Amino acid sequence: MKMAHGGDRYRNRIRTDFSVNLNPLDIPEVLQDALQRGITNVKYYPDILQDEERKAAALFYGGRFKCTPDPEWMIPGNGASELIQTVIRELRPRRVLLPVPCFTGYLRAVTEAADAVDFYETKKECGYQPDAAFGMELKADTELLILTNPGNPSGRLLDRELLLQLLRITRERKIPVLLDECFLEFTGQEERSMIPYLAEYPNLMVLRAFTKIFALPGLRLGVLMTADPLLGRRIRLALPEWNLSSFATEVLVTAAKEREALYTFLDRTAEYVRKERSRMTGQLLELGFPVQASDANFFLTDGPGELSEELKARGILIRTCEDMEPLDRTMVRLAVRPEEEQQTLWKAIREIREKKPLLKKIF
Repeated sequence: MKMAHGGDRYRNRIRTDFSVNLNPLDIPEVLQDALQRGITNVKYYPDILQDEERKAAALFYGGRFKCTPDPEWMIPGNGASELIQTVIRELRPRRVLLPVPCFTGYLRAVTEAADAVDFYETKKECGYQPDAAFGMELKADTELLILTNPGNPSGRLLDRELLLQLLRITRERKIPVLLDECFLEFTGQEERSMIPYLAEYPNLMVLRAFTKIFALPGLRLGVLMTADPLLGRRIRLALPEWNLSSFATEVLVTAAKEREALYTFLDRTAEYVRKERSRMTGQLLELGFPVQASDANFFLTDGPGELSEELKARGILIRTCEDMEPLDRTMVRLAVRPEEEQQTLWKAIREIREKKPLLKKIF
């Protein structure tokens, strides 16, 4: 299985990066200040019990929904990827139900840890998200359901009624559900979150990340939430000790203290993404690229694989989808970036078309 990821600046000379889905407004100033303060505690071991971190996570995520999750429900991790791997490795489910295409981290984790995986191939006309027939795929021996809302690479939100129906079914059958909401804050539809429903669905695990929404991929900070005390304890004990750096701790604690200011930043981000996504998709349509609708800060478009290498040679990264079956290299996922970066991309595409007449026919 080929595994890839966006943001490969280490083997390429990159000026503009559309391959990683980070906040185009960059790191909020209050969190930049927190990173500076994190230096103070580098000479100390972090708190192995993460008392302050769990309280901060509960305040930050609960405050957005005017609810008060129990800090014991919060499991901070070294990025969402560590938490994904730990959940699946610790549960070791006999059978997993996973909609595809999806983030390759899930493919890697279930392939390594699960006895059997049912890959549910979603349809283009459904925005590459599960449809009404999806619930029928839950088998008697299914031991883990994985969902993403919004989907990655599609950027589309799950149908809310379908999601609630799946949660009711899995609660009745005692099937754990891992619900990835790492891009939900970009949609401007936080009311779609299941964080307020954690107590109602003890089989539910909700995953969030600071990586994308606050443009901090190098920090590595994610939070898993579950109201099931036994499940939470299992996952927490399976994580490495001291898995958060002093920088991640300072950012999380600051996010709780400055939550109102950061909620305003999140609202501004969602509006900015909506506007720039519309600008980008309109320009791509003018250039002859079919574009898939999206609710997030990225979207799918059809394009030949040759475009990726030509753009990379010009210092521009895009994300092809050959490792996100059933998609292939002809599909490209583009992140929403500021207008000046967009102009760099459009200029490069036009230059490629002028120098590569064959591409004009493909487009």
